[in-house]
Formats: sequence, C-alpha cells, structure tokens
Amino acid sequence: MKTRLYIILLLFQAAFQGVTTSLHAQCGYLAGKITDISGATPLVASLSAKTDQGKQRLGKSDSLGVFNVEIPCQIIELTIECPQFQTQHIPVNIDGKTEGTFFISLAMMPLGKQTSDEPYAQSEQKHFELKDSLKAVSIVRRIEARDALSDQRLPAEICLYYTQKQKKDCFALTTDRPRAEIVFTEKDIVAIEVKSAGYQAYNGNLILDKTDQEPRTYIIKLNRQRTILSVNILQAQPGILCRLWSDGQSDIGLNRVNDGHYFAELVPGRSYKLGIAPTSSAPELVTAMASVREGITVKTLRVAERPAPAITRVETPVARGITASDKTLYFPRSDYKLPMQSRTYLDSVAMYILENKHKGLRITGHTDNVGNAGLNLTLSEYRVRVISRYLIGKGVPEGAIAAVGVGSKFPVRPNDSEENRRMNRRVEVQIIDLDPKSN
Repeated sequence: MKTRLYIILLLFQAAFQGVTTSLHAQCGYLAGKITDISGATPLVASLSAKTDQGKQRLGKSDSLGVFNVEIPCQIIELTIECPQFQTQHIPVNIDGKTEGTFFISLAMMPLGKQTSDEPYAQSEQKHFELKDSLKAVSIVRRIEARDALSDQRLPAEICLYYTQKQKKDCFALTTDRPRAEIVFTEKDIVAIEVKSAGYQAYNGNLILDKTDQEPRTYIIKLNRQRTILSVNILQAQPGILCRLWSDGQSDIGLNRVNDGHYFAELVPGRSYKLGIAPTSSAPELVTAMASVREGITVKTLRVAERPAPAITRVETPVARGITASDKTLYFPRSDYKLPMQSRTYLDSVAMYILENKHKGLRITGHTDNVGNAGLNLTLSEYRVRVISRYLIGKGVPEGAIAAVGVGSKFPVRPNDSEENRRMNRRVEVQIIDLDPKSN
C-alpha cells in the first residue's frame, strides 16, 4: 500500500514538475499553447522568467504545445526557448492584484540553418573559413523585411557588419524604398541586424562565398512583438457577457477560453475598458484599464457568486473527541483557490490524521465538461494541489496523501445544466486505511 501511494504521489508531483514551489512569490498561473508561426505545429518549449533576482525556470510545454506555469510576482520578462526556433523575450506587466490562471497563445519563428548565400540566425553559426577572400568580386544582393504572417513589406532599419572591412553600413527601408540593394566587392561573412517598430529584432549572419553575377533578394521575416491583454474573471457565471473597447473605437474581438478567461492582441500605449455583465439582463460592470504596454498584461476581475454548499458524508468517530469524515469540496467555475469555508473541515482532517497514524487520505479532483479537456485536467490537478499543500502545511505527512486530478471524466451528474455542472466542480476527500507495515 505504501509503495502504491508513493507512486501516485510521484505521478502527482510530475504533473507539476514545470512549476516552481515558491508560493510566496506566486501571482497566478500562465497557461496556453505554443506553436510554430503557422499555428499548425505544436512545440515543446522551455519557459523561464526574468526577475530582479535573475532567471527563474518555470517549466515546459507538453507534446501538444500546452503549458501551465506559475507567474512569479517579480517577473519582468517571459523567455520562450525551443531548439531550431528563435528565442522570444516578452515583457510581462502585472496589473493590480492577480490570482487565477491567465491564457495566451504564442507562435515561434524557425531558425535558418547555416548555409551559403542565405541569411541564417547568428545562434546557428559554426566554424567557417573563406577561401580566396581577397579575390575581387561584384555580388549584388537585395534585402527586404516582411511580416512573418502576412508577408507584408515593412519599414525597417538594416545594418550590415562586414568582417573583412571591419565596417558597419545601415540602410532605411521605407514605403517608397522597400528594399536595400548592396554591391559586395569581396567575399565575406556579414552580420545582419534588422529592426522594425513593433517587431522582434532579427540578428543573422550571411556567408558570401559565391561569385555568380546574378542579383538575389533576401527576404527577412520578422515576428511581431506581442501585446496581449489576458483577463481572468473569478467566479464567472455561465452566460457572462464580456467586451473590450478603446475610447472612440468599436468593440475589439476577444479570444474566449471559457466564461472566465479571455485574451486579446492589442496596440500598446492605449487605454482600454472591459465591460462585464453577469447575464444579458444584468447591468454592466465597467472596469477602467490602465494603458496596455508592449508585452503581456495580466489582470484579475471578480464577479460575485453564491457560495456552494458542502455535502457531508459518513462520519467516523475517533478517540480523544476529534471526528473526521469523507467530504466533497466545491469550487467556483474556472477557479482553484481554496474556499475559506473548507479550511475548518481540513483543519479537523489534519488533526485526525495526526492522531491516527494508520489513516491516510485519497484526494480526487474533478471539473465539469465546459472548455478544453486538457485544461480541465490541469485545473482539477491544481485544485487537488492547493488542498494537499494546505494539509501538509498543517503537519500531515506527504506519504499519507494520495492525490490525483481526473478532469471531467467522472461526473456525478449530467453536464446539462449549471446546477449539475456546479456539482461536478468538486474535490473528493476520502479517509482511507494505510498499510500497517508502513507505520
């Protein structure tokens, strides 16, 4: 029995291996999906945070590109790294007090492999020696900058750093002059830097060891610098209406994850307002937003919801006057914060386990079936996690807890009404017998 519990605990811990255990520095969770620039191919990428104390590893996306990591309160920048793709550095802005989960989507640009007569990422540079580098040549090359998604030409500044001449040349691309034309008079390895407002800078190298006279055009694809507002509405009720707008503009399209989570691509430096109505007939609650800066801005809002009643199961008397029972704890929609009304019960369970060394706990998390099944599984695991942490903090040994989240697989009622779905958003706490040999 002890071995089985240990294996279950290992699986439980592995589900959160990408998440830091620093509770005091946590300001919610960041979740979403990472793909290539086309959005079609999911990527396994590493996520880390830049803070005032240095770099902190957060975790990885899985084989489906899905990730869910803690947000350090001191975060300055989010870094996403994936082999054969350009590393992204995205500023993160925390707007007010945050809690809960914030969703975003990220797309990454592939790196060009080192080759001749074609720009490639500087990070891919390997040892290379030019032959006949002093021989005079006349190589005509043109350079354009384009949006990676739309393929639209971009105004940009292009700087070339020549290895042979130890010289730097810069060119401005404009609407009237969408490409730069350069005549290279010798073979060289040239560093290329391309910058355009609102886009991530490109840093590449170019090996010019050809002698052909035919002009060529290099297209440098730039990935837009992301400006994302991600909103978490705590205790959002089904059917909630949410809209976003900027002064003097019509409503801006929101990406809806579920009733409580939204995100949108915005223009940095503008002020936005978010309108929330619990139902179509209720008055709108309008929250003024601070100016959204370049990068990711996360914000939490709360909508009042009636507390869920607790259902008590069979009570088990104990020696010394302390009683404990199996119980089902209920959670608001899309939320995993430990309900205040559950703490008294968990305190009594902790005392019971401490006085009865042969007893343990089986904690199972469930959700309703609304939204993405993978995200629901993660949500159920987080609900289980906060309860387990609370009990461990009260002195319950980790080895006495078998905890798992199962998502929406095992509803107690059909998910055909809000009342039934509310009953499915639950964590079941069961008191079990431990193997006597484990004591």
